[in-house]
Amino acid sequence: MLKIKLTPLNIVVALCLAYSFYCLLGLDKGNTAISITAKVGYSLALTLILFLTDILFRRFITSTKWLWLIEGSFVLLIVTMMIISQKL
Repeated sequence: MLKIKLTPLNIVVALCLAYSFYCLLGLDKGNTAISITAKVGYSLALTLILFLTDILFRRFITSTKWLWLIEGSFVLLIVTMMIISQKL
């Protein structure tokens, strides 16, 4: 049986996929300056990048504790950078 590890990047990838489906259903009415196609495209691109990053982290870090710590720090760093870039 496969040993599946739940990691912070897996959770973020799932949220990105859910958001892209949310946009595809036409439920996102927030910012009309960006088209739905662009939102879905950016979400899927982010999903792919985060999925590949998760695979790389899993390849080089074998301990689950360290994997959670490093991936959680990575997610916090990315969120902080996004918030700072929106404030500028």
